[in-house]
Amino acid sequence: MKKLLVIFLTLCSFMADAGFDSKESVYANLLTSQNLQNVKLGAKSLHHDLPDNIQLWDLAAYTIWSMNHDGDKEDKEFDDTISWLAKAIGESKNGRYQQLLSQQLKLAQSNKIKRYFKGAIKALNNTEVPQFVAAEYIAQVAPSNPKHIRATADSFERVRTGDSLELVLSLLGQPDGVGQYIRSYSRPFIGRQTFQNLRLSYINFGSMELRYEETHWIVDLKSKQTDADISAVSAEYRDLLSRLVSNDVTQIRAAAREAIKLPLTDQASLDHIAQYIWDNQGTQDGHFADSLAWLCKVLSNSKNGRYKAVLDTLAQKPIHKKITRYAAKTAKSLTSKPPFFTPAIKTQTADTTEGAKL
Repeated sequence: MKKLLVIFLTLCSFMADAGFDSKESVYANLLTSQNLQNVKLGAKSLHHDLPDNIQLWDLAAYTIWSMNHDGDKEDKEFDDTISWLAKAIGESKNGRYQQLLSQQLKLAQSNKIKRYFKGAIKALNNTEVPQFVAAEYIAQVAPSNPKHIRATADSFERVRTGDSLELVLSLLGQPDGVGQYIRSYSRPFIGRQTFQNLRLSYINFGSMELRYEETHWIVDLKSKQTDADISAVSAEYRDLLSRLVSNDVTQIRAAAREAIKLPLTDQASLDHIAQYIWDNQGTQDGHFADSLAWLCKVLSNSKNGRYKAVLDTLAQKPIHKKITRYAAKTAKSLTSKPPFFTPAIKTQTADTTEGAKL
């Protein structure tokens, strides 16, 4: 898996210079993600959108090769992800990938993968063309100079529900983070449905969730990040932190699980999280209180005793019982260690509302 990570990081270093337009760059970022669920969403996007840029299809083909040679085949998402990549390439009808798919088919370990690879190979047209060669792929990435657009508070505010991905990118430029947003709904007579939507994050502004509708991605929800400037935080953690200190309770909980799994130990990021809990401690909204409880678990999971005092203090306050209970519980797992975190006192509390449809 470490070797696959090196390969993906190498690919990512080319992404800024590759011949992709704004929307294609979003898809490329999904395909080069370390998270296979994001890669799968990228494959689904290619399958639905069928972009014309051959470099994007080459990237998908290279991702198949990389996964098969250096990926973790025990990962529960492996079979489904590589099958979606094959299905997408089959949908492209481009015979350029016949040799690659045939070679990778021989490495397939499950019947599901074999079925999708065989279906993709059968769907290809005109295989009498120069074939894609994975080992030569990186050298073939062509440089370009896409127009640079920088997001502003005003341009972020202009994004509305129903806006297309293309419009969002024209207003805000390339996002700082791209990934999958899992949203579940309970529908009458249908039951609970789970959707794998697209997430774009813009540091110091917020993020948005887009759903695929018929032929294109459209904005479904938009959340705002806390007013605190997080640009000084290490670039490695900014996207995650931006989601942890947003006003979307579903997003906070999902990001908290991600932070716990890492685990997140970056002190600058944890300071922002501790401040965010402190600023919003007065909420009476049960869903938001639950999200703050998750953030208490993020602090505790870091094993950093710097946050024990602030958690102990929150546990003694007359605030929502979900916050006090988890503050007390998580504080017990920490051993005090100076310098202690001291929250800044603000004259106004931050917005504690749930991310809502615009």
